[in-house]
This record gives sequence, C-alpha cells and structure tokens, in this order.
Amino acid sequence: MSAPKNILSKKQLLSEHLYDSGYLWSYQSKSPEAVLPDEELIVKCLSHLEFEDMHLLFEAYPYRQIKEVWLKRMLPYDDYYGTINLLLAALFFHIKHPKKYVQKYVA
Repeated sequence: MSAPKNILSKKQLLSEHLYDSGYLWSYQSKSPEAVLPDEELIVKCLSHLEFEDMHLLFEAYPYRQIKEVWLKRMLPYDDYYGTINLLLAALFFHIKHPKKYVQKYVA
C-alpha cells in the first residue's frame, strides 16, 4: 500500500471511530463526506477520540501539524477544553508543566 493511500485509509478509520462513537452523527458512516477536512478531523480526534486510538491520529498527520491545530483551535478555549488540554499537553505533547503552559496561552 502506498503512503498516500495508507494515510487516507487512516483518516477514514479515524472518521469511522468518531462516527461509531456518535461524534459525527450528521454524516453517513461510509460516505465521502464523513472524512472531514484535516484541521477539523484533528480537533474532533483530540477532543473525542479514545486515548487507545490516538496513535492513529499521529500516524495520519505529522506531530507538528497536530500541535499547531491544538494550539490554535483548542488551547485558547480553556472553558470548553480545560481538562482535555492538560491531558493532551502532558501525555501527547510532552510538556513538563502542563498547567503553567496552558495558562500562558489562555491568559
């Protein structure tokens, strides 16, 4: 399987996981529309995907792209993503002092 096809299949698999969990309820599971634009898929995965499946996200997208989306789309919204931002900072972005880091972006 070629690299672009493999990445596309991982993106489809991520979309299916979100659909099966009820987070993409407005899409048909196997429809082409169920594969969201990259930035939207990353946000949905970071906020709703089970941690056991998070490795798929990091296989489908570069670490740098995922972190940029997190910084731009999730970190400023501490009221909504508060606890998940702390977990993501510590577990997936290897930030030593997550609370201090998150507060720096929110304030």
